[in-house]
Amino acid sequence: MREHDKFRGCIFGGAVGDAFGYSVEFMDIDQILYKYGETGIDSYDLKNGIAIISDDTQMTLFLSLGIIYKIC
Repeated sequence: MREHDKFRGCIFGGAVGDAFGYSVEFMDIDQILYKYGETGIDSYDLKNGIAIISDDTQMTLFLSLGIIYKIC
């Protein structure tokens, strides 16, 4: 596997996880269970059919872009 494929996978995996947890980011366990039931969140909470990401993913993308510009 090429190095840039690993890098891309890490960025993509982080964004997927961020989008999955976005709707519960600032909730405690009791709030999550109240809203989503005993099993908690088990799917994306889509807004107009889109899984929303947070500023964490946006900052990661900007950092990645800076690294790419610096080494290329």
